[in-house]
Amino acid sequence: MTTTVDVSDEQILRALLARDDVSNTAVAAQLGCGWRRVDEVRKRVGLPAYVRGRRANYSSWEEAFNEQSEPVEGGHRRWTGTREKCGTPVVRHRTSIQTAYRVAFRLHHGREPEGNLTRSCKIPGCVAGEHQQDRAMREAHKAGEAA
Repeated sequence: MTTTVDVSDEQILRALLARDDVSNTAVAAQLGCGWRRVDEVRKRVGLPAYVRGRRANYSSWEEAFNEQSEPVEGGHRRWTGTREKCGTPVVRHRTSIQTAYRVAFRLHHGREPEGNLTRSCKIPGCVAGEHQQDRAMREAHKAGEAA
């Protein structure tokens, strides 16, 4: 026989905020309520979903990018962080994931890239922002060659 404890939303919220990155199951066990109830409160107040496993907490996209890459000779940058199964370097910040190439472009150029990105250098896997080109840059370069 299971006993259900009457737990307020405020108690659940306090338990969720008491520790960084706590699971719904852990809060439910602590308070003696169901994990679905904890999940409802989490969603209602806009807290991100719990994700299993240890992850570094970065304060910005720039910090996440810089902590997972390193400068190498010639102004290039080598990716040392997480990769997708296909090998694409990815940056995780809070609950979002973006390719390292897009983050590097945005950090270097101060704007979102238009279309696909290509490297302007010949170094495989280079994630240096200045070596990423978007469609607008390629079209401008092509127009300059034609003139």
